[in-house]
This record gives sequence, C-alpha cells and structure tokens, in this order.
Amino acid sequence: MLRAAMEGSEDNGNGAGGNGGSTPARTIIVAGQSSQRTREVLHALRGFANVVWPTSLESALAQAGSNEAACLVIADDLREEPIDEFLQEARELRRNLPIFVITDPDDVAEAVSAMRNGATKVIEIPPSYAVLCEEVSRAVQ
Repeated sequence: MLRAAMEGSEDNGNGAGGNGGSTPARTIIVAGQSSQRTREVLHALRGFANVVWPTSLESALAQAGSNEAACLVIADDLREEPIDEFLQEARELRRNLPIFVITDPDDVAEAVSAMRNGATKVIEIPPSYAVLCEEVSRAVQ
C-alpha cells in the first residue's frame, strides 16, 4: 500500500516536476527492506512525484541504470548484500547518478565506507529529513 502511495503523481509539490508537463518527472529510487528506516525515508519523500521502492535490490540497480533515474536513495544497511558491493555496482551503471546513503547518526564506519565506495552524500536519519529532501530536490532538477 505504501508503494502505491509513493508512485506516480504529476506534480511533486516542490516545483521540480518540470515545465508544463512536457518533461516527465525523473524517478527517485529508494533501495531498502521493509524496515522502519525505509518507511521513514519514503514518508519524508511523500511530496515528490515518481518515488519508487523496488521489490528487490536487483530491480533497484536495474532502475538506477535508466536515464530516467534522478537519484538512488539507499535507505537501509542492506544486510543481505554488503553496501560496498551495492554502491560499486550502482556507480558502475551510472557514473554521475547521485547516490544518497541513509545512516544512523552513530554509525561512522558505515558512513565512511559509503563515501569510499561512491556515495554522493551520507545523510543521518534522524534528524536530517530536510537535508534528504533538499538533496533529492537538487537531483531531480
């Protein structure tokens, strides 16, 4: 139900949706499991159009390789696959794709690893929902 609510409106509420509808909204891909943190990230991005939450990491990577992808938000620590490998694969698919990694405020090791392996920015959640929205706004423009 949350996925359906996150996908597909014309206007994203922040003016980044384009110029009169002639340019389709670019996709914001959220990679994460059904964790509390992923749900919080999806809730924070509710004002954006074309937010998708793929059912698998493979699907997230495939969508990240698309030219319509505006950014990739890695919302979980992705315990099933090391984040380093996932980041490297995403970076190989689209060299200039903004990749934002969400971490806990006290997880310095994950933040450092993410930056070393290609993350554009590491965002601590909580409390930085506003920072996340600002970064995503820049990416979709």
